[in-house]
Amino acid sequence: MLEEVLNIGLQTTTELPAIDLTAEAELSDEQLVRSILAGDQQCFEIVFERHRRFVTSVVSLFFRDRSQIEWFVQLVFKKTYFSLKNFRGSHGNSFPAWVTRIAVNVCYDEFRRRQRTTDLNSADSEGDVAFLEKVPDLSKPADEKLAAIELAERVLSSLDARDRIAMTLVYSEDYSLSDAAEIIGITPSNLKSRLFRCRNHIKQRFGHLFT
Repeated sequence: MLEEVLNIGLQTTTELPAIDLTAEAELSDEQLVRSILAGDQQCFEIVFERHRRFVTSVVSLFFRDRSQIEWFVQLVFKKTYFSLKNFRGSHGNSFPAWVTRIAVNVCYDEFRRRQRTTDLNSADSEGDVAFLEKVPDLSKPADEKLAAIELAERVLSSLDARDRIAMTLVYSEDYSLSDAAEIIGITPSNLKSRLFRCRNHIKQRFGHLFT
């Protein structure tokens, strides 16, 4: 049941839309970046409109509050603008992948900040049981999905920020190990070890809730 809850909770995140690189301008992302760096600031408006929905979807994987999502989307594009000089791309999909890494790093930094101010790992088994008693009745079909979502949030919040991002990318968004590892900034073998450790941690800490 633990795996079912995780799957239900993770799958409630926003699906990433396909990106139409010709939708708003004939210029490629690489051409737009070169124009921006040459001083044409209006080209960044095209970049923003072209990738806004995509970046919003990425940020929505990690935050549910609309105001927070909007804030972090703005922060992602701010960091993107000031990092354009570091962009190196040679094909159409490279810019979205590059922006995805920036978005994930922004979310990661926020998770780390929150974990510095709140000890999410201090709750004991009694606290977990108390939390479970507050969520909707799992026996009622209408409440089952909501309960699973809330419980999945509780489970994921116990993880390190980068672990939570890794679990979300691989198990919710079906990123390949190599792609997820590149986004997070670790090797695929390191990612495999991280995911194995995460699942063991979840089973050890929350397994008693599903017996």
